[in-house]
Amino acid sequence: MLFVDEKATGRERAALSAFAKHMGGRLLENVERVVVAPISLEVGEHHSGAATLRAGRFATVETRGLNDGDHLCGNEETFYPPLTETTHAMPVVAVTDSYQGPGLGETWSNRDKRSAFVGTFAR
Repeated sequence: MLFVDEKATGRERAALSAFAKHMGGRLLENVERVVVAPISLEVGEHHSGAATLRAGRFATVETRGLNDGDHLCGNEETFYPPLTETTHAMPVVAVTDSYQGPGLGETWSNRDKRSAFVGTFAR
């Protein structure tokens, strides 16, 4: 599923979809459906790692910065880079990572996983 903001015009939605597929490469080569929904993003203090992304009532990702309790082995390097160039990116904990939308044949709700990035896109 690929979500585009309901505030975008039809032309903007097509451009956003094409951009996402281009930047996502193989990760987005099998988009089941493009869904129009209200999208909101709230970002906490700079470099805190706190952010909340919502795509309508379908998907939510809420994050927080890493703390001492999140370290697993003392070798806490980032093994995978962000999908696009950024001026700043940091791995964070996904406090909530959920999907209850159409088209995938399943829903999920994960909690407290080191599975997200918060960052600033390069300009």
